[in-house]
Amino acid sequence: MNSQANDSDSEYSVENEGLESSAEEDKGSDSNDTSDDDADEDDEDEDVPKLADDEYKTMPFEDLLKLQKKLGARMYNEAIFGTSKDKKPSALKPKPSKKAKQKHASENESSSDSDSGPEEMTSKRKVPALGMGKKDKKASRTQPRDPRFDPRQGYFSGRQFRNNYSFLNDLRQKELKKLNNKLEAATDPEEASKIKFLIQRTENQIREYAKHKALDADRMREKQQARAAIQEGKRPFFERKSTKQARALVEQYDKLKDHGALDKHIDKRRKKISAKDRKKLDFAT
Repeated sequence: MNSQANDSDSEYSVENEGLESSAEEDKGSDSNDTSDDDADEDDEDEDVPKLADDEYKTMPFEDLLKLQKKLGARMYNEAIFGTSKDKKPSALKPKPSKKAKQKHASENESSSDSDSGPEEMTSKRKVPALGMGKKDKKASRTQPRDPRFDPRQGYFSGRQFRNNYSFLNDLRQKELKKLNNKLEAATDPEEASKIKFLIQRTENQIREYAKHKALDADRMREKQQARAAIQEGKRPFFERKSTKQARALVEQYDKLKDHGALDKHIDKRRKKISAKDRKKLDFAT
C-alpha cells in the first residue's frame, strides 16, 4: 500500500511539473512577444531625432532649416513634437447650400421651445443706421413740444416779434409813470433807490425798443427800394455796412446836438477811451 501511494504521488508530481513548465513557457513566449513589440517601438522612436533634447537646443536657425529640408516636413514635426499617431483621413463632405441651411435653421426654430433660452443673433447681418431701426411704441405717441425751440415752428424774426408784442412798450410807458409817482411819494431811501433802479431799467428798455424799431423801418425802406428797382428793370443798390455805420453815427451826433447833450457825450467817450489806453499800458509794463 505504501508503495502504491508513493507511485501515485510521484506521478502527480511529474504531471504538475509538466503543467508548470508549460505555463512558464507560455508566459515566457508572451513576455518575449511584448518585449519585441516594445523594442520595435523604441527603435522607431530612436530613429526620429528629438530637437527638444539639449544637443539640438543650441542649433542655429539655418541648420534647422537644412534639417527640415533633409528630413521633410512630417519627420521634422515628429522630431520637434515627438511621434504622433497617424490620423485617419476624414471623408470629404460636401458643403450644404444656403437653402439647406435656411431650411435646417427654420426646422430648429420650429422644434425649439420658447423656454429654451435667449435667441442667438447672427453677426453677419448689418446693423441698421442710427434712427432707422424699429420705432418704439412710446415714440409714436405725441410728445409735448416747446414752440420756442422747435424748428417746425419757423425761425425767429425780431421785427415780427416787435410788431406782434408792441403792446409791451405801451405797458412799460404806463409803468414808468407809476414809478415816477411812487418815487415822489417815497420817504425811505432804500425804497427810493430800488424805484430809481426800476425807472432806469424801464427807460433803457423803452429806448432800446425805439432803436430797434428805427432799424426795422430803415431795413424795410431799403427792401422796398430794391424791389421797386427790380420791378423797373434796374439794378438794385445795396449800401455797405461801413457806410451805414458812419451815417448812423452822424445822425446820432446831430440828435445829441439838437438836445444839447453833445459835450457830455464827448466827455464820456473820451474817458472811456483813456481808460482802455491805461489798461493797455498796465498790461504792457
